[in-house]
Amino acid sequence: MLTLSALHTWYDTSVLPLTGSYTWVCWYPLVLGSLLTTPLWRRRALVAFALAMGVVLLISCGMDLGLIPQRAVEHSEPAMRNTVFKEYTQQGLALLVLGSMALAVAVDATSTRRKAIFSAVALLTLINIVVMLGSRTADVTLVPLLAYWAWRILAKGRFNLRHTVAACSLMVAIPAVIWFTPAVRERLVVSIVHEVQLYADQRVPTSTGIRLELWRRTLPIIATAPVFGHGLHQWAPLYRRSIEGHPDFDAFLMGHPHQEMLLILAEQGAVGLLVYLLLLVALARYIRRLDPIPRDIYTCILLIYLTAGLANGLWADFSHRHLFILLLGCMPLARQRTSPLQVRARTE
Repeated sequence: MLTLSALHTWYDTSVLPLTGSYTWVCWYPLVLGSLLTTPLWRRRALVAFALAMGVVLLISCGMDLGLIPQRAVEHSEPAMRNTVFKEYTQQGLALLVLGSMALAVAVDATSTRRKAIFSAVALLTLINIVVMLGSRTADVTLVPLLAYWAWRILAKGRFNLRHTVAACSLMVAIPAVIWFTPAVRERLVVSIVHEVQLYADQRVPTSTGIRLELWRRTLPIIATAPVFGHGLHQWAPLYRRSIEGHPDFDAFLMGHPHQEMLLILAEQGAVGLLVYLLLLVALARYIRRLDPIPRDIYTCILLIYLTAGLANGLWADFSHRHLFILLLGCMPLARQRTSPLQVRARTE
């Protein structure tokens, strides 16, 4: 679909956009997939990711406790406090994956000690995201993840009292995290309302205001080519043209609309969006066939991708995109289901 979209751009502009994000999207997964060809190497890659993110988690906690110095960027950008990654949204999403991996192992573990260790890792990750990091995207993405794990814990058992209490506790934790944690409530309610008000009254380029401007100006772009879109990499010049000459032009100038589906609609149209949605459905059906631990991990990755993509451009921004490409590259092949006739034939 991206190749057809690139040819569309070439037809309209005489420029063939086969560099930049196109290269990463198309070739990076193929190269990675060619390396992770065995279950052993896929498992090693997942373990390496978990260990690396464990170190990031410990450093971030150390920063918050004053045991490790903050980065210099924290003085000019307070939102970068307790971050190790390039920026806090990327780190928040990566930590959500780490917590999901830990919970996947904990839920499936038969050993009480193993269950306790991995549950503690998941809890520490939750505390780091909610209390120390300050990423609104990560906070919002926590909601479907907590709901999923509440359902997962409840469905795992035979609806006995212990599993029911655990699931209900997680369900209570969803609104509690939002409403009774002052930092989260400030980030998700007070600050967003304030930013929307500033944008509506004075067109101030706040984080939320910039997104509203991006989305508002993307809709007319989509309307002028609703079926096939404008072609790969054409959103940015079209958006720039629509905003040039306006106050705070530079502050509102972005490389993508911070919304996955709006970007696809603008560049590949309704046809591209349909292909995208079909791929997500196919991926979800594929994940269902995996064993319990990888099924939980990749279900959570899919939830993270879908939720974070509502207000971010995860494919258009490589600093976010590589996380999902790396982890999806580790996905094992689903076991083929053997029919009774095949089993009988093999037995005979």
